[in-house]
Amino acid sequence: REMEEKVTLLNGPNKRPRSSAMNEAPIAVVTSRTSEVYVWGGGKSTPQKLDAIKSGCSARQVCAGNTHFAVVTVEKELYTWVNMQGGTKLHGQLGHGDRASYRQPKHVEKLQGKAIHQVSCGDDFTVCITDEGQAYAFGSDYYGCIGIDKAYGSEVLEPLQLDFFLTNPVEQVSCGDNHVAVLTRSREVYTWGCGEYGR
Repeated sequence: REMEEKVTLLNGPNKRPRSSAMNEAPIAVVTSRTSEVYVWGGGKSTPQKLDAIKSGCSARQVCAGNTHFAVVTVEKELYTWVNMQGGTKLHGQLGHGDRASYRQPKHVEKLQGKAIHQVSCGDDFTVCITDEGQAYAFGSDYYGCIGIDKAYGSEVLEPLQLDFFLTNPVEQVSCGDNHVAVLTRSREVYTWGCGEYGR
């Protein structure tokens, strides 16, 4: 009944809350410290819960590319795995040092000890940034998306730090199919990769 009166007072003709209603203690909100990842597509029309990330880890960011997926956990670790549709050819975009088709999330061990802040997936490459703003890239360098002018060949199988950003930390990264854009902490935008159509 008291709640009904408050609702009436708040929604009444004068639309002014009673002064006592404004002085009430705030209502506690319960939030979860865990999160779940669901995947669908590739013949699955309903979301399927993904249980493969190690027990106790919670996702804080997910990214889907054409050929692979990536998850950054609350613990700031990076997990990658292949998109299970078709006969996907891998070029190192999972960052595990090989071209194997890991069909379940696998921790990118080469980044152990690095606090991963964000990840973005291109068509067949991946770029991630750390809390310190350092950028790492891996996968196909066919279009120059690794950002090292093909110095390591056309495929980079494990995370490679981009020295260009050592003194200019990155705030955010976004990958298209064949190009990359980053925003630095000094509010500069850099792009590289395939420049077709002026992208």
